[in-house]
Amino acid sequence: MKHIRVMKWIIVLALSAVTVIVIAAYWLSFPSDKSLHARFLTHRADFERLVMMANADNHLDRIAPNFIGPEDGFAQRKDVGITEERWNEYRQLFRTTGVSTGINKDINPSRIFFPIISRGIVPTGASKGFVYSQAPLSPVLKSLDKAPPDELYEGPDHNHVLVYKPIENHWYIYYEQW
Repeated sequence: MKHIRVMKWIIVLALSAVTVIVIAAYWLSFPSDKSLHARFLTHRADFERLVMMANADNHLDRIAPNFIGPEDGFAQRKDVGITEERWNEYRQLFRTTGVSTGINKDINPSRIFFPIISRGIVPTGASKGFVYSQAPLSPVLKSLDKAPPDELYEGPDHNHVLVYKPIENHWYIYYEQW
């Protein structure tokens, strides 16, 4: 009987340890705020160029290396209003900056997202990268290197959070989990 209780505790402790390791590995798989800020400073002119281009191509809300998302659906580039040369310029800037999946634009508030790393698959996952916004964004945290506080999560399953850390002028590091 005592042997069974000891085994139960060993199993509980082992599962707890595995859970902690999995959570730590998940968070360690995202770049630190410090490394992202360094990347931003190194490629600031390229990020600024992407903002200018995306604002000029205001009819597009998703621009990726292999597809373009006009406001009314997705396309392979045909009939979306940019040339192959323009799309190639986007692709080159994505490679240079490390924005391998392209950019996403939102209207309200007006934001341009530059995901650097994403984990997971639909319907659950997380992303960390940069966001540009003329308007102040919130909620703002001092660090995105650890999980946001529980009270910031929303949605029917309490599984969505989008938080920001200001870095310069209209630029932020963001973390989103869905």
